[in-house]
Amino acid sequence: MRKEDVVNFYQNHWDFIVRFYEVDTTHCINHGYYEKGVHTYRQAVLHMNDFVGTLLGLKSSGNQAKHILDAGCGIGGTAIYLAEKYPTVTFTGITVVPEHIQQAKNLAQEHHVTGNADFQLADFLDTGFPSNQFDAVYLIESASYAPRKQQLLNEMHRILKPGGTLAIIDCFRTPVQLNPLFSRFYTWFCTAWGLPNLISLQEAKDFLKTEGFHHVVLRDLTKNVRRTILRCDVLSTPYLFSMMMQKIFHGKNYRMDKDPRFLAAASICSTLIALKKGMTYNAVTGIK
Repeated sequence: MRKEDVVNFYQNHWDFIVRFYEVDTTHCINHGYYEKGVHTYRQAVLHMNDFVGTLLGLKSSGNQAKHILDAGCGIGGTAIYLAEKYPTVTFTGITVVPEHIQQAKNLAQEHHVTGNADFQLADFLDTGFPSNQFDAVYLIESASYAPRKQQLLNEMHRILKPGGTLAIIDCFRTPVQLNPLFSRFYTWFCTAWGLPNLISLQEAKDFLKTEGFHHVVLRDLTKNVRRTILRCDVLSTPYLFSMMMQKIFHGKNYRMDKDPRFLAAASICSTLIALKKGMTYNAVTGIK
């Protein structure tokens, strides 16, 4: 997938994504993290931000003058949230979507964090940053958009300082072999969400070690995001039903992947694949 494809994907589907993920209130484009005491979807999304802070070892008090990169920052929701919570930490967010950069800058002004949160137009496969620049890097549901995952990890390793932390939170394939029907569901899921492919946890672990990361830790968060997935399934149902009707009426002339409702309807595919244990949602961390 070229970065132009990513830009086109978000430009073409932005209104739908805003509705599905309540981006107008959460400012984030990712799953929510549910556990005891977290009840609403908005709370869960903000709790995911807190979880990222925990993975990176951020503390609410004390001197922690760190520089952290959000690689694939969307409209900056996580970076802005963390910049408010940790004012001594500097956050930089990058994305290839120009409209998102402007929205992120506007939100940073609204939340009064322009002093420690900045956003730049850049490709995470070739950031242009100096080597050994950041104390930590995180990618929330953005690493899966990289067409070359090992190149991404190589670049993240380059820009991290020695001892720096990389955190990736995303969907991963499992070793389970999918039958032809579920393989089609997987293809639909990737096509609808503009993903070139998903890699397995083992591949991720191997790539990280190959690129020089150590203390690699894998955390299964599938149960923590299950309510987000089910919420998307409920929202998907009317779109799926409508597309099925179109298929009945138009037969072979109907191209599902060309229907603007395809993204919404295909969301349920991830649930079907997960029920077959063909996909999990994980946090993967490593130290340079």
